[in-house]
Amino acid sequence: MIPSDTLLPSSITGIPAETASSRDSSGRARVGMFSAPRAVMVAGPTASGKSAFALRLAEKIGGVVISADSMQIYRGLDIGTAKETPEGRAAIPHELIDIVDADKSFSVSEFASAAQLAAEKALTDGRIPVVVGGTGLYFESLVRPLGFGGTPSDEALRARLSARFDEEGGAKMLELLRETDPETAARLHPNDKKRIVRALEIVELTSSPMSAQKDEYDGDFIMVCFNSSDRQKLYDRIDARVDEMFSAGLPQEAAYFLGKIGKNAQSMQAIGYKEFAPYMDEYAANGAFSSQSLSEIAEAVKKNTRNYAKRQITWFRRYPFVKWFEIGDFDGAENYVMSRLRGENAAP
Repeated sequence: MIPSDTLLPSSITGIPAETASSRDSSGRARVGMFSAPRAVMVAGPTASGKSAFALRLAEKIGGVVISADSMQIYRGLDIGTAKETPEGRAAIPHELIDIVDADKSFSVSEFASAAQLAAEKALTDGRIPVVVGGTGLYFESLVRPLGFGGTPSDEALRARLSARFDEEGGAKMLELLRETDPETAARLHPNDKKRIVRALEIVELTSSPMSAQKDEYDGDFIMVCFNSSDRQKLYDRIDARVDEMFSAGLPQEAAYFLGKIGKNAQSMQAIGYKEFAPYMDEYAANGAFSSQSLSEIAEAVKKNTRNYAKRQITWFRRYPFVKWFEIGDFDGAENYVMSRLRGENAAP
């Protein structure tokens, strides 16, 4: 439960959690669910310390950690996804970790639904959801549910639109889209069946064009991100983390799952696993990776992770409500979050 010494507004524990039956098809309730003071979001690039901060914060405010990491959902992928230790997960409730077998796919929409249910349960129990991770589309589905990733889908409607596209042609379907969403239509080619069909589906489901939804951030979100003004410092942390993963047994973990479910599984497309795939013949023949191979794989993982971190930073800088902190400034981030929960400060 929420400790009394956190001085949070008395209204927090009395906030009713929206139930599934109270949500409309647009997903608007999802925005409210994660708006202040209902939830706190912690994001940023890989190796920036966000998980450690989320654990510390959740302990202070009596929170529940909800993972927003597209790889930590997979059972057994422990080392390469840098999951919280069993001790940390035992001390603080964690959700959306180890919920899917490694050979299964998991969509953004499935995450959004699962995250909302986890947040509802936390609030009902008098706890604050602390959503932490680095998967940009996962956060997008929570703060902008009408966006492409979070918009509800209708498989039957999509099938009808797809069949109509095949029958009438892309030019006619693009013209149909132009009548309701000229901005999106102007960006698409008549042969871009997937995006034309999806845009038409969104219009029919939400009565709003995709182009009008892309900048909607209706909620008052409490979101902190960590980064370093010295980019090399972040890169050094990434390199050190990769070295630790290799020492902890990442090569064996990757080889086991690549051998069991194959390189085409969604989970095996992740950084930290896909880099091993070209060397699996060697592993199958010798029962191990050579030192030279391990060195090459480690460098590839480090390079890909650094590039991914740059993309993460770019993604989260799009959000006007993010408050940025230097890596390691947990005191500053905590003070900001606590003041927001008390209603003392507005979002940036």
